[in-house]
Amino acid sequence: MSTESYPERIYVVDAENRPLAVMNAEQIHQQGLRHRGFMLLLTDRKGRLILRRLDKSHPLYPGRWDIAGSGHVGAGEAAAEAAERHLPPVARELGESLRHILTVTRDAGTGDEIVEVLGGSVPDQIAQALARDLTFLIVDQDELDALASSYPDQLSPTLLTVWKTRLHRQGAS
Repeated sequence: MSTESYPERIYVVDAENRPLAVMNAEQIHQQGLRHRGFMLLLTDRKGRLILRRLDKSHPLYPGRWDIAGSGHVGAGEAAAEAAERHLPPVARELGESLRHILTVTRDAGTGDEIVEVLGGSVPDQIAQALARDLTFLIVDQDELDALASSYPDQLSPTLLTVWKTRLHRQGAS
């Protein structure tokens, strides 16, 4: 899962998602410990997925297309709060309306993260503003299939996971 500006300290959790300890995220990854993450899927009113281009300074996947947000859930933070931190500025008002789609515990390309998938549909006015911003792209299912099939090296591993497991389909329903 891609990470961007994630909290320094996050929970190590057991298989039931109960906190065991608080550690530095880098140490947790180095040791392969189970921890909490989130994915934020935004769609427009037509059910098209909103993608964002990762900044050229992103430490792992500079310039690749990704979902609206993903990362770690900080110690003492709820998944919805973590997702709200990743909303585009024009969509900050959506924070209250994000909904929990599902919890992914294993076998979906998430490693040892227990991932809360949250989603929201943006109003037309916000979708239009994002469409004018070249760091965002709004794609339907056929367009996402074409991108993932023809240009997988231009997509983040998180977006490829969403596409392969069809998580975005569950978010649209």
